[in-house]
Amino acid sequence: MADRTGIVAAGVMILTLASCASTVDSRLYLPEPMPASVTWSGRAPEEVTATTADGLKLRGYYWPPRPAGGDLILFFHGQSGNRYKAARMAAPLAGGGGLLVADYRGYGDNPGKPDEAGLYADARAFLSLARALAPGSRIYLLGFSLGAAPALRTAAEEEVAGVVTIGAFAGLADVAPWIARGALRGRFDNRAAIARVAEPVLLFHAVADELVPFAQAQALQALAQRPRLLRLEGSGHAVDLEFLAPIIWENIRQMPR
Repeated sequence: MADRTGIVAAGVMILTLASCASTVDSRLYLPEPMPASVTWSGRAPEEVTATTADGLKLRGYYWPPRPAGGDLILFFHGQSGNRYKAARMAAPLAGGGGLLVADYRGYGDNPGKPDEAGLYADARAFLSLARALAPGSRIYLLGFSLGAAPALRTAAEEEVAGVVTIGAFAGLADVAPWIARGALRGRFDNRAAIARVAEPVLLFHAVADELVPFAQAQALQALAQRPRLLRLEGSGHAVDLEFLAPIIWENIRQMPR
């Protein structure tokens, strides 16, 4: 009877963990519909389309480098929003060079449903698009929060000029509710990805980040081949790219070439 009770208890625990993992998944991807109209201040971007290996056509926004052949940042946003919201956030980066804003399957009016493998496929599609749009440019990947995962995974598998992360976690389980961590171990494993990135990696992280503790950036720094950790004072997980964009570009241009 004791053995049977143990088996039942283990089964209940597995179901509980699976339920927690499902709950985390439902809160992990927070796509928002596109607004009825879009407006831009300053130079407006071009709407562009990337085609994934599984045939999805995903739309993003593109500011060409000025002059042609200049450096280009490929930007991956966090868990919420859509390409317009991401582009409004990232737009200050276009002041320092080219900018391509990626979006994910299931976000805005893009087809498909987001999942981990899908986000990696989407990132590869936008990198291919970046190469086609700006064939003479050095391409840097920039991932904010959840977007750091596709940025690092892509850099581990493809040749790029460098990687920038803002508010990156080391692994999804590290920032998930404790009861779900066992079920989520290995999901969005930025530890494994960053260890395989041969290019320079800039890790921007707020010391007072309330969602992803600063220790997560230190864990990634310890595993990276060519890291530089930059502490952000006076901010939390949300960042102001109007302020940060010139600093990002300055540090990118100090990277070894």
